[in-house]
This record gives sequence, C-alpha cells and structure tokens, in this order.
Amino acid sequence: MLVLILISIGAFVCLLWLLRKDRLSLGLPVAYLYSLLLIHVPGAVAHLVGREFFLTSNLVETGFRFATLGAVCFVAGVWFARRSAKKFTPRPSVDRPEFCWACLLGGWALIYGLSPLYHIASISAAVDKGGAIWILGVLLALRAAFRNGDARKVAIWGSALLVYPSLMLLLGGFLSYGSHAIIMACAVLAVSIRSSWRLSIGMAIFVFVGMSIFVNYFEHRNNIRHEVWGGAPLEARIDSVAQTVEEFRWLDLGDQRQLAALDARLNQNYFVGLAAERINRGQVQYLNGASLWDGVISVVPRFFWPEKPVTAGSPVIVSRMTGLWLSETTSFGVGNVMEFQINFGYPGVVIGFLVLGWLIGTLDLKAAVAENQGELGKLLLFFLPCLGLIDPQGSLVQVFSGSAAALVAAYIWKWLWNEGTRYRADATAKLMQREQFAFA
Repeated sequence: MLVLILISIGAFVCLLWLLRKDRLSLGLPVAYLYSLLLIHVPGAVAHLVGREFFLTSNLVETGFRFATLGAVCFVAGVWFARRSAKKFTPRPSVDRPEFCWACLLGGWALIYGLSPLYHIASISAAVDKGGAIWILGVLLALRAAFRNGDARKVAIWGSALLVYPSLMLLLGGFLSYGSHAIIMACAVLAVSIRSSWRLSIGMAIFVFVGMSIFVNYFEHRNNIRHEVWGGAPLEARIDSVAQTVEEFRWLDLGDQRQLAALDARLNQNYFVGLAAERINRGQVQYLNGASLWDGVISVVPRFFWPEKPVTAGSPVIVSRMTGLWLSETTSFGVGNVMEFQINFGYPGVVIGFLVLGWLIGTLDLKAAVAENQGELGKLLLFFLPCLGLIDPQGSLVQVFSGSAAALVAAYIWKWLWNEGTRYRADATAKLMQREQFAFA
C-alpha cells in the first residue's frame, strides 16, 4: 500500500512540474487530480496505519491499485495534450478586475437568484453549471492578488471564496460541495506561485488543515444536518457549526475515530475493490460500455426527451456491482475509477483516464491561452465545460450531461459579456465625442 501511495503522490508532483514549466494553465488538471486523490489516498493511508483495526484492507488495496493506475494515466493524458498543442508565447499577465467581479456577481445571481428554476428539467442543469462562473472570477482575482502581493485583495477574494461553502454548510448541511469549489478556485495558485518552497509549504498546510476540518465535520455532521434538515432557524445552525469549532481537534492518525472517518467517506477504494472482487468471482459481469453509453445519451436535454432512461446519480450501479445495500439519505457516487473499471477492467481504467487527462488538459490549455490573449468570451467556452468534467466521484452521466449544460451556459455568458463590452465601448466613444465637441 505504501508504494501505491508514493506513486500517487509522485503522479501529482509530476503534474505540477509539467504545468509549472510554462505556467500556462488555470490549474484545472491539478483540481481534478487532487479531487481524485482526495477520495482515494486518505482511505489508503487509514488502512496502512490502522491495518490491525480494519478488516477490509485487502479490498482497499485492490481498489487503490486501480486508482493509482488512473492517476498515472491521467497525468500522461495531460502531458500528451500539452505536447501535441501548438507552441505559444505568453503575453505579460494582465489584471482583469471588471471581468472577475462580473463573473462573481453573475454566478451568485444565478445560484441564489434563480434557484426557483432548479425544478425545471434541463434549465436547472444550465443554471447550476452556469452559476459556477463565480469560481473563474475568484480564481483569476486570487492569482492576480498573490502575484502582486496585495494582502488586502487576497483577504477580499479569499472571503468571497468562502461564501459559497459557508452557505452550502448552513443551508444544505454538506461540506463536500463547498470544498470542491475551494479546490478548483485555489488550484491555479499551485501553478502560478513562483517559489517552489512556498508552494510545498502551502500545499502541506492546505492538506493538513483540510483533513483536520473534514474529520471534525464528520464527527459533528449528524448534529449539523439535524438542525439544517429539520428547518431550524439560522442561529441554531450557526451554533451547531460553532460547536464543531469549539471542539476542534487537529488530524491525528493515531486516533481510531479519525481513521474511521477517513475510511468511511474518503475511501472510494473499498467500493472499487469489492466490485473487482465480485467480477473476478463471476457474481457480476462487466458492463461492457453500458454506463458509458448512458453518459452519451445523457447529453440530450430532458426538455427534448422527457422519457430519457438515464438520471444523474449512481447508487443503483454501486449497489448492483458491490452487492451492498445503500442508504437513500447518503450519496454514493460510482466514481470515475470504479466506472471505468466495471466496464472494461484495467484497459478501461488506462484508456478512460488517458482520454480524460487529454480532454481536461486540452481545455485547460485553451482556456489559459484565451485568458492570456484577452479573449474572455472564448475563455468561458473552454473553462465552464472543463469545470463540468471535474467530478471524480460522480458518474459519467453526471460528467457528460454537466459538461454539455456548462457549454450551453458558457455561450450565454459569452454573449452577455460581449454585449456588455460593446455597450461600454459605445458609451465611452459617445462620451469622448461629446467632450471633444464641448472643447471645440
């Protein structure tokens, strides 16, 4: 298990080295690989440290072997995407405060202002994925603030980054959605920070603090969700979160309760290993691309195909392939590793992650080039669909349909931005003409 953990971490380091060579990246491949390892490595570490405490370490090691292979192939796919791309000489970096604020406020307006539309098929997906544009605004603003050494702006945009996770916790009772957004917004810093020492120290702190927050949240999540899901007033919800802070304990791998938390929620390896074991025993069969085809047809909007036979989520697949009964109140994503594995085994994992790495690597590079060239409308067309691909714990139905919805939203945002830019340019030209006329 230790060797597999070191290989996984090595793959992440190689990805950082690859992207930091020319720094022409918005960090989206980093966000994906970190999110992937987040649901596999902590569980493996828990079983490595507490092997005598857990009874399923063999299955975990089997599943982690697939995850490690996937991580390596993903990095290879990103490398190929950048190697095959045309050479490009970056321009000097430019701050884009107007664009950043437009993305932030526009995204919040969609997420919180148009939430009543979430019950309408197809429109809800576009609103949800289009609202993620706020992440782009924070991402670019934080990068500029760190580059300029502007502590005030770092504080402002860091606070803006915490709004969504805080509201998700207080209004929904979930930590995962908010942490996912933080990872995507901060990943660009792993590419843009110049000092390797600062990056290493920052990454170590980020991981340690993040894991500490998780184990404390996991211990108190039932109390938090009891208040949130029970419709308690906001004050009571804040008190439940405050109690978590008051009883905060740092990550301790010698604490069996914390190891159990890592095993329970950050150990997708168990499901992967159990499914692989059942396939080897002949208890279930490979899907042979069935779920991949579901992902393809999921791109068709339900607005045009109301009887579409696929839905988002994956507890049915997980239950079928693992033989486990899964609670309806807890989300169990099939995950990219397991879905590629249960379709075609090792070849599915290799090819699937090579393609996924190439897709995310290509879109990330094109988005970075567009931003560097000041083509902000084109930036949206690459960034938002790429963001939709970053869902390592979701199903391919969610990944494909989410990316398609994000592309639709991106075209709308591009039109709005271009129209707004044209309006401002016309207004400025008219103002200049009036000033010239008055001067004359």
